[in-house]
Amino acid sequence: MSAAYEIGINLTSAAIGAAVGLGWTYSANRFKYRHHRAFWRFLEKPTVFVVGGLEPGVLLGTLPDALEQVVGQEQDRQLIIDTIMAHLNTQEISGLMGRGELDAIVNLVAKFASLRLPAETRVLRPSQVGERRNQNLVLIGGNDANSLTNALAPRLGCRLASITNDEGHNVIRDSRHNVDYPVTWRPTANGATELVDYGILTRGRNPYNLESEVLLIAGAHGLGSLAAAEVSLSPKYKKRLYNDLKEYNGSFECLVRYKRVDGGPDDGQVTIDLEFSRGLDVPPHQP
Repeated sequence: MSAAYEIGINLTSAAIGAAVGLGWTYSANRFKYRHHRAFWRFLEKPTVFVVGGLEPGVLLGTLPDALEQVVGQEQDRQLIIDTIMAHLNTQEISGLMGRGELDAIVNLVAKFASLRLPAETRVLRPSQVGERRNQNLVLIGGNDANSLTNALAPRLGCRLASITNDEGHNVIRDSRHNVDYPVTWRPTANGATELVDYGILTRGRNPYNLESEVLLIAGAHGLGSLAAAEVSLSPKYKKRLYNDLKEYNGSFECLVRYKRVDGGPDDGQVTIDLEFSRGLDVPPHQP
C-alpha cells in the first residue's frame, strides 16, 4: 500500500476522531423530529464507514490527453505547467478521495456522535471490511474511487453512478435515461464564476445481509459528495427523505446539485438542492 494512501487514511482517521470527540463532548441532543430518526434508525446497529482509496498514479495516467495539444521539443516550461494546472483545476481524478469526501465523512460522523447511539462505528478502507460487509455500510466515494461501491451499486439497483466518461472527466451518469451530469465552471454577467457539481445519495438493503442497510454518498467531484452528505443531514430535507423512505420501501436514490459562486457580489454563496428522488431497480437477491 502506498505511503500516500496510508497518510490519507491517517489524516482521515484523525479528523474523524476529533469530530467524534467534539460531538460527544459538546452535543447531548438527539434528532428532535421523527423524520430524521426514521432515516437514521439503522445506526442503532453496528455500522462501518467505507472510504475510497488514494491512487496518485491514476492522476498521472490521464495527463497525456490534457497535454496533447502541446507539441514540439522546446516548449516553454510555463506553458506545460499552466496546462497541468488547468487540467487539475477542472478535474478531480478518479481514484482520489478529495477534500469534499473528507468533509462529508467528518460531518456525518460528528452528527452521529451527537445522537449518542450505542452501536459501534468503524472507518475502514474497502480491503479491511471483510466479514463486516454484513453490517450496515456507509460508502463514501463512487464506483471509480471505492471498490466496494463498485461491487455493491449494481446489486443495489443504482442507476446513478459517479464515473469517468470517455473524455476523462468525472460525471454523474444516469444510465436509466442515458444522461451525464458534468461538473461545470461558467462565467456570469457580473464577473463571477459559477461552479456546479453533482452528487448521489442512495439508500437500500445490504445485498450481503438484507437485515442491514447501505447508505451511499458520492459525487462527480468532492463538493458533490459533500452536498449529498449535507442533504442527508439537513433539516430542510428531513421530511422529503422520510417520505422517500416510505414511498420506495427503503430503497431509493437521489441526485443532488451543488452550486457555488466565486467572485462578484454573491462571492462564496453556496446552494444545495435535491434535484430528484426515485426508487432503485432492485435485482433479484443473490446471496
